[in-house]
Amino acid sequence: MVTQRRTLNGVPVDAPRLEDLLQQLLEPIRHAASVSQVVAAAIDYAALDVMSNSATDTAGVPIYVKDLARTPGGVATIKSIAAKCSIAAVLTSLRLHFFRERPLAAEVEMDDNVAFALTTAAGRDKWVGSILLTALANRGGVGSTSDTNDINKDMKCAPTETGLWMVITTEVAEANEGANMILDFDFYAL
Repeated sequence: MVTQRRTLNGVPVDAPRLEDLLQQLLEPIRHAASVSQVVAAAIDYAALDVMSNSATDTAGVPIYVKDLARTPGGVATIKSIAAKCSIAAVLTSLRLHFFRERPLAAEVEMDDNVAFALTTAAGRDKWVGSILLTALANRGGVGSTSDTNDINKDMKCAPTETGLWMVITTEVAEANEGANMILDFDFYAL
């Protein structure tokens, strides 16, 4: 949001532009961010397995989803998520786990094809919630897609951040994966 220098009773103050305030009223839900993950997909996924960039021990990394909150340290209110997988036969349900600070490999299991776990108190402290997406559906040449609406999930960002860190897991087993398949997500937030 852009601020303008104004005066109030002769004292200079920074205030949001009227246009920006009106934009939030007229269009409260906005496209906040798009992220992609190339998934290692080394072997079939069991239920609750992590889907990440690497199956190498401690090499999996979380994904940063920027601009979910409107202000640093604010609350991210996710309203809708559109997901797409590059392989049409992948029909699992995905669960997205969110963290207010970047989780470390020693705190959270983030390696591909390994059961997700918050392994330390520090990892549990950083975790702010999860969202279960609707099952992916085969869309032929497009891949498989999921549109999850009416989420209304509030999660607090770190004091200097407007985004959250994310780890993807399967909710049910999946045997149709392929090495280097791509998961794309579009986030819509208040």
